[in-house]
Amino acid sequence: MFKELQDDLALGKRKLVDFKESNLREGSYYVHNGILFLLESVTYERESHYKEDGTRVFKDGRTRCIFENGTESNILKRSVEKNLYKNGKVVTQNVDKVIEEFTESFSGITKEDKETGHIYVLKSLSEREEIASLNNLYKIGYSSTSVQDRIRNAENEPTYLMAPVKVESSWMCYNMNTQKFESLIHRFFGHTCLEIDVFDNNEIRHTPREWFIVPLKAIEQAILLLISGDIINYTYDKDNEVLIKK
Repeated sequence: MFKELQDDLALGKRKLVDFKESNLREGSYYVHNGILFLLESVTYERESHYKEDGTRVFKDGRTRCIFENGTESNILKRSVEKNLYKNGKVVTQNVDKVIEEFTESFSGITKEDKETGHIYVLKSLSEREEIASLNNLYKIGYSSTSVQDRIRNAENEPTYLMAPVKVESSWMCYNMNTQKFESLIHRFFGHTCLEIDVFDNNEIRHTPREWFIVPLKAIEQAILLLISGDIINYTYDKDNEVLIKK
């Protein structure tokens, strides 16, 4: 498992990101003082509570940490957190495996299933400097018609930044409220939303809210997690440009 994980890191399929308390989960990998380890399990011995003087006592227990160098430890969970805060990293999940699991779960579409629309990801072809100079700028949207029909008049619509667009990814959706789906993905990436004013052909100002500064791979991973329902277990780390399991 450690060898496979090292290969994933070398190939860029996983990343090392800053540790946060909510990142500590059984079955996840971490790096402390340059050594990779697996937090296999936590056996809780104490629940969170407050003492009579108002001091808070946090939930804690013994862990089983297995290190790449062959050693093990039963250090307390709170001590693991403190050590990782000082000098530690979280190893992200393998994106390819997340996509593979999604494909296996959703490959059974039949004629009984109802097509409800398309979720799409677009890249702007605008020549405006403040738009063209932005890396990883994408629009995430929904259409009840084909994506090509929806974007046919993009250069005249403020929602498309009054410029042509390129389709980067799209998903045909079945048996779901796709407008609610779109709202959820926008909320997930809301802290990366592009702040810009666009004027239409009548010089009326608009502020599009569907453009986000996020790598395409992270958007695709988030959409797959939303469809599977697992998105509630993740947050988007804007600084490190990766999805983090809570």
